[in-house]
Amino acid sequence: MARIVVCGYMIRHPLAGNLFAYFHYVLGLHLLGHEVLYLEESGWSQSCYNPINRDYSDDPLVGLHAVQTFINTYVANATVCYVNRDTGTVYGADWQEVERMLKTADLLMNIGGVCWLPEFLLCKRRLLIDMDPFFTQTGTFAAEGRNDYHAYFSYGANIGQSNCGIPSDGITWLPTVPPVVPEIWRSPVLIPGQGSEEQAIAPFTTIANWSAYGKIIYEGESYGQKDEEFMRLLELPSYCTQPLELALSGKDKEIAEIAKSLQTAGWLVRDAREISAHLSTYITYITGSRGEFSVAKQAYVKTGSGWFSDRSVCYLAAGRPVILQDTGFSDWLQTGRGVLAFSSLKEAVDCIDRVNADYPAHCLAAREIAEQTFSYKVVLPRLLETANHARNELRRVEVR
Repeated sequence: MARIVVCGYMIRHPLAGNLFAYFHYVLGLHLLGHEVLYLEESGWSQSCYNPINRDYSDDPLVGLHAVQTFINTYVANATVCYVNRDTGTVYGADWQEVERMLKTADLLMNIGGVCWLPEFLLCKRRLLIDMDPFFTQTGTFAAEGRNDYHAYFSYGANIGQSNCGIPSDGITWLPTVPPVVPEIWRSPVLIPGQGSEEQAIAPFTTIANWSAYGKIIYEGESYGQKDEEFMRLLELPSYCTQPLELALSGKDKEIAEIAKSLQTAGWLVRDAREISAHLSTYITYITGSRGEFSVAKQAYVKTGSGWFSDRSVCYLAAGRPVILQDTGFSDWLQTGRGVLAFSSLKEAVDCIDRVNADYPAHCLAAREIAEQTFSYKVVLPRLLETANHARNELRRVEVR
C-alpha cells in the first residue's frame, strides 16, 4: 500500500458539510490500507473560520479539533498537520517531519487546489483534483503550482467534450467523481418503510451556500452561483404538496432578505451553519430528509460541466433520492431512479411526483447508485490507477 499526502480545506472551514467533502478521501484511503497524512496550509491571512463565534482568525485550533474529532469518530489512522505559511508555525509535527513525509510519500493528492507550498515539489508524484469546475479552469482557484502536477482530475466530468463550455487551460482534465464512505451513512433505521407517515411528510432538503464568492465575467458572459438558479424556481412550492426546505449559508443580511422572499413563496428556510456546526446534526439532517432537492451553480449548468455534488452522494448513501438540476451529469450517470435530473420548473415538479409515486424503490436505487458509482471502493482505486498511467505518459513526454 502507498503513503499518501492529502491536502484540502478542512481545518480552515470546519463545518460538517465541508469536512465530509475532504474527509471521505482521508477515511476512504485509510480503509483501503494506505498510510495517510492530511496536510493543510493557511493560504491567506485570517483564513480560519470559527463556527462558534462565526469569525475569522489565524488560529487553526478549532479546525484541528474538528478534524481530529472526525478521525477519532471513524477510527481513521491519519496524521494531521497544519502550516501557517506566513509565520512558518507547524501544528501536529515539526517542519523537518513534514519535509520528511513529503519526500517519502508515494503521492500528493491536492483536493480543490486551495493549498500550495513549494515543498510539495519534494513529493515524487502529485495530482490535482478540481472540485469547482469552470472556476478552477478560469483561474479563481488552484492557480499556485498549476503547472506542477503529474495528473489533473475534475468533477467537471464533461470537460473536453464538444458539449462542454469549460476551457481546458491547456490541460487534460480527467473525469472523476466525489467519493463517499457508505458505512458512515448506512444503518437499518435509515431504510424507510412502506407507508411511514413521518417520512412521507419530511421535506426534500439541501444545504447550500446561497451566493458563495459571487459571479464572474468570462469572455463577456456572466457565470453565477446557486442563487441565480434557485430564483428561477422560486414558485416551485406552489406546484407541489411536498415540503421543500433550504438550509442556507452566506452573508447574514443577504440571507435574511432572501429568506423572506423564499418563505413567502412557500419554501422552508433553515440556517445551514447550525446544521453543519456538528457532525451529529449534519448526519441527522440528511438522514431525516425525504431526499435532496437542489439546483447547481449557474456556471456548472451553463457550461454543461457534468458536475455532481459531493453532498448529494451523502444523501444517496443514506438511501435518500436526489433530485438535482442537470449540469450534464445525465450524460454519464443513469438517471430516473434514485437520481433524477431536471432542467426546468415543470421537470422539477415531475421529478418530485415520480419519487413520491414509488418512494421505497427510489430509496433502494439511491443506495445502489452510491455503492456502485460513488463508493470509495470504486472511485479511489480508479483515481489512483488513472493517475499512475497519466504520470507514466508525462514522463515519456519529458524524456523526449
